[in-house]
Amino acid sequence: MQSRTIGLAVVTLLGVLFTTSTGSAQESGVTEARDRAHANAASAEASLTYGRALRRAGHEAEALTELRRGLNLTAGHPDLAAKVEWEIARTHIAKRDFQQALAECRTMEKSTPAAAHVCAAESHLLWRRGTEATTELGELAKTKDNVLASDVRYFAKIAAARVDELESRDGDAEKKYGEAITMSPERPEAYVYQGTMFRRVGKDALPSLRKAVELDAHDPIAQLELGRALTPGSSDSLAALERSVSERPTFTDALRALAEGYVTAHRLADAKKTAESVLRIAPNDVFSHVVAGRVALADGKTDEALKEGETSVKLMPNAASGKLLVADAYAKKGEIDLATEAYQAAFGLDHSDPTPLVNAAEACVAAGRPTSAKAFARRATQDFASFAPAWVALGDALAADKDAAGARTAYESAKKSKDADVAAIDSKLAKLK
Repeated sequence: MQSRTIGLAVVTLLGVLFTTSTGSAQESGVTEARDRAHANAASAEASLTYGRALRRAGHEAEALTELRRGLNLTAGHPDLAAKVEWEIARTHIAKRDFQQALAECRTMEKSTPAAAHVCAAESHLLWRRGTEATTELGELAKTKDNVLASDVRYFAKIAAARVDELESRDGDAEKKYGEAITMSPERPEAYVYQGTMFRRVGKDALPSLRKAVELDAHDPIAQLELGRALTPGSSDSLAALERSVSERPTFTDALRALAEGYVTAHRLADAKKTAESVLRIAPNDVFSHVVAGRVALADGKTDEALKEGETSVKLMPNAASGKLLVADAYAKKGEIDLATEAYQAAFGLDHSDPTPLVNAAEACVAAGRPTSAKAFARRATQDFASFAPAWVALGDALAADKDAAGARTAYESAKKSKDADVAAIDSKLAKLK
């Protein structure tokens, strides 16, 4: 289940993506963009493409240097100058430098006021400031700027949709993303946002995300979100995540997702290497420690997993994923009282995720506590009625309590969910007496 909080990768998406209005200049990597810029040293467009490629690869400092060089080549070309200035602002967004990003947007106000307001709205969305973003978008009606008109309309529509998401107006957001796609079906950004939202709300995200990748196979965000939407641990999912990391080797979100995918695919050696890479890049990142702990837990190293979980909780006490890791580690160690306490705390920190309840139920079954197992599982099915693992956990708890009829009903309910592993459930049903 996805939390309503829009993840970092999504919040900063426009700091990672920005294609030309024709959609024809889709980068094929830093090397090719660099060679083109060097071969056309007086071309602002080549410089823009190279700067964008650097940013997408995670080299923001080098990107800014190249983009400022390119800006000096835009005399007499206001549309191109605005694109470079906007790209500079987006590079600061990618760095999560709100003040500098907003300052860059403000420098555009005299020459391209409409673009400046959309740029400012994107900057405010970096820190989830929906009200301020809406105010900036409201200023568009007061401008008579025709520079980058198609870009302004397109990205303004996306920014407005993002505000709707922040305000829990998912239906309105979906409509606006669709309108943005209709405006510029050759651009990937709206497809990525739409697909990411669909995944969060439980809709089919794959068509949108596959289209985004088709339009720009070198976009690390699109590849990451596609990898997340595909079956965890599947070859297709891992391939997308590996491409995301290939495009941006320091992309911690993608590296963490890849490590988790390797664990699911039982490729522990690859998972360990990937987790080590994440910790080298972001040694103080909470979620990097959680991933390292997940890998250790899968490798049977419960003490190491517990240590990583405790480290993550120390770094961020309200991180539900860290507390869940601690709970799972205690459960593997057979410390069921400590485990159930940690499961309850994990769910208390994030009521949108049923995993703590499901894992707690299964841990109690393993510990011979069917009554507690039933309590956790029933809460999971009540709060997440369409989540198959919740019903499976209830079936397991009832089976452990010798209630075969109740278990059968729970398992049959699980099979009705779209995320059900029907073969595994049928195997459980066959074992009931």
